[in-house]
Amino acid sequence: MHVLATKSDRLEGNPAGRAAPLIDSDAGGELQRPSMKHVAVVQPNLTQYRLPVFLELSQHCRVDLLFSQVSSELGFGDVRYPQSPNVRYFEVETLKPFGDKIAMIQLGLTGYLFRERPDAVMIFANPRYVTFWTTLLFGRMLGIKVFAHGHGLYKWERINLFYRLMVKVMLGLVTSYIAYAPYVRQSFAVHGFSDKKVSVAPNSLQLSAVVRPAEKSGTERGILFVGRLRKDSNLELLLRAAARLRHEDDIPVTVEVAGTGECASQLHREFGAHSWIHWYGEVYDPEEIRQISLKCFVGCYPGDAGLSVLHMMALSLPVITHDQLSRHKGPEPSFIQHGVNGILYDRTAAEDSIFRALSSLAGHATRLSDMQRAAFARYQGLVNPSLASHLWAIIGAESAA
Repeated sequence: MHVLATKSDRLEGNPAGRAAPLIDSDAGGELQRPSMKHVAVVQPNLTQYRLPVFLELSQHCRVDLLFSQVSSELGFGDVRYPQSPNVRYFEVETLKPFGDKIAMIQLGLTGYLFRERPDAVMIFANPRYVTFWTTLLFGRMLGIKVFAHGHGLYKWERINLFYRLMVKVMLGLVTSYIAYAPYVRQSFAVHGFSDKKVSVAPNSLQLSAVVRPAEKSGTERGILFVGRLRKDSNLELLLRAAARLRHEDDIPVTVEVAGTGECASQLHREFGAHSWIHWYGEVYDPEEIRQISLKCFVGCYPGDAGLSVLHMMALSLPVITHDQLSRHKGPEPSFIQHGVNGILYDRTAAEDSIFRALSSLAGHATRLSDMQRAAFARYQGLVNPSLASHLWAIIGAESAA
């Protein structure tokens, strides 16, 4: 049986191979309250934008974070592990014997469950991981409450018999499935499953720097893209549509690109000569992104979007993204109300539709102002209460039962 391997073990040459936390934040911090529940949070990787959620969760319970490293080339950025009472960090290795498609294994996770016996586990709901299923099974055997946290079935138009059986087994084993959005919970019912065990904790970003609608002057001409530069971000669609807006409508828009990723070099080669496109590279500081956004009247994620939608709403920017919700990276575009706080463009005629959406806002100040206020109001509604509060309301209630 593999045990949890951490940097601490490797650097110290631990001959026993026992799991030790990468950082034990209890050292030098407040003493743990004996009555606090112990919750393990399992992630495929740990991102900087997720850390505040887990740190806030640690105000309610002791939290162990178990995660694998991810290449910085993918655009997630480097993660710093802040010391905080009641938080421990465990870095585990992920084996991928068949690549990223199936049968991934997070080494040491099973050993951790038997050794630490947390009160509850919240694990990312990726059925392609062998350790997702072993966590469900051993959690049941050990009497540990297991909460799957994920996208559900919103990406599926049809479900084959095998997948239907798999979902039925999963719902039978979990304590609760925590859905990213109401749209995700609905997807279970749409496909004929009971949603009795499905709870909702709206996926959100608790940002330290936002832009209130009153800060918008009405004279901004920037279009904000914030996110990773990957193949399915389709940034080139926005850049071509913005070029048309400049030439056909004679509106001197700029595109402000905050992010990096595997497609950055290719995009720079193709569009780098245009002075109206501003490339900021790897930007994760919310205040820096806020300052960039003050130049902008709208946000656009032309490809398959996720949490970037909420980030742009937090900056009082109506969001333009495509209308095929099942194709998006996450269900967050379901928070867009077409024509109210954003525009869902026609994905089958992408460049023309983005161009029309941009033109409809750039030339209509009153409509734009109304949508900016609605976007920020939607963001506020999603973060009050916070994601951590929603998670603890579900995990805490079930763990106390």
